[in-house]
Amino acid sequence: MVVAKNPFGEDGQAPTDAAWIIISAFIIFTMQSGFGLLESGLVSRKSEANVMVKNMIDVALGGISYWFVGYAFSFGPNSKDSNEFSGDGDFLTRVGLDDAQIYTQYFFQLSFATTASTIVSGAVAERVKLPSYMIFATINTAFIYVFPAHWMWDSNGWLATNGAYDFAGSAVVHMCGGAAALAGTLILGPRHGKYDNSDKPYGMASPTNVVLGTFFLWWGWIGFNCGSTFALSGGLWRVVSRVAVVTMNGAMAGGLSAILLGFALYKKKNYILDIPQFVSGILGGLVSITAAASVITTWEALIIGFIGGWIANGVIILLERLHIDDPVGCIGVHWASGFWGMISVGLFAQKTAGILDVDGVFRGGNGELLAYNIAGSIAITVWSFTLTALVFLALKYTIGIRMSLEEEIEGSDAVEHNVLESMKGEGNHVLGKHVEYTGSIRRRTSVKEQSNENGVEMGVKNEAV
Repeated sequence: MVVAKNPFGEDGQAPTDAAWIIISAFIIFTMQSGFGLLESGLVSRKSEANVMVKNMIDVALGGISYWFVGYAFSFGPNSKDSNEFSGDGDFLTRVGLDDAQIYTQYFFQLSFATTASTIVSGAVAERVKLPSYMIFATINTAFIYVFPAHWMWDSNGWLATNGAYDFAGSAVVHMCGGAAALAGTLILGPRHGKYDNSDKPYGMASPTNVVLGTFFLWWGWIGFNCGSTFALSGGLWRVVSRVAVVTMNGAMAGGLSAILLGFALYKKKNYILDIPQFVSGILGGLVSITAAASVITTWEALIIGFIGGWIANGVIILLERLHIDDPVGCIGVHWASGFWGMISVGLFAQKTAGILDVDGVFRGGNGELLAYNIAGSIAITVWSFTLTALVFLALKYTIGIRMSLEEEIEGSDAVEHNVLESMKGEGNHVLGKHVEYTGSIRRRTSVKEQSNENGVEMGVKNEAV
């Protein structure tokens, strides 16, 4: 992310730059709608409303905690002049109108912080307790996400001063969120019946919403990347223009990789294009070019996005084989493609005046940029994974993090929101399978253990209300 001196691009152009940043942030906030539609479309119908609610919680509760302390830890001034690790000023973000540029920066960064949280909501879908998720969402935007943002994007952060570069968040937002998602799903465990050798699939609640949500995200990503120049003035409009094309090319190439994967697997699946694989390829391409969007050419974006789409789907398939249950594929899309995006900066980056003063390895660079980007990626992964795991373990052994088996079978929509709907019309897709049940969802569910020669099997008995 470009840190301008004024903090906008050119003296006398602050109103134009502020308007640009606020408009970009507005576009980024539409990504919450995209995540909600995508994730709710991929899970079972019994949980689709709950997933949408979690995305609103990320903004409502996560946003409050970011206002209280999160922004201060990321970008607040440090009274000791030693803020390589964090800031410690501007808590309860409030300044006079003479310093209104802080509000502009805060609003833009708030959109990034809530995005990092919402990545996790899909990975823990259909089995996490809503109160526990509320606590995590609050802590994440207050303490977990905010420190990597400072390391990379504050001019005094230790990654920024040592030469790492992440333009719009492949590591800071996406790897941070993906690592947190991995920690959460490992501690929660898979959904009931996901890997029980039955042929009953978990279904997409709405394939249409999956595609529509992807379009929302794609649209939001243009604001995500283009707005990260933080200005139009001072010649930065030229960078913005190229970033827009780079963003589109990365997404399109990621989609192409998924289409080719679909044809490669045609004989095995007997249909042309799997919807979750297609959207994962597009999103993997977008995540991949996010770190380098300001310092690469448009044809390089095609290469990076294409590889990113392959990586996203490859990791999703690998996690399925390892029985790590990620209902919406966010670990492959956000963490794995984000890591590739950071590596690609070190390989493809082009020295750009006012933005980056070193070249990547493929342009004759000495490899220092690549080394620091890998080191930064590892540091952010360890930080986010470890702190998220500690939060989830603390919740597990206090108030609990997982719904009971009865509640999970009935569905989080009914249990946590009193949304009662018949389970009909779910189809198959590559991310899993689910336990089918008959009759009205308005029932009492009793669960009993039935022993058989292979061990213990869970039997479900439905009693109509």
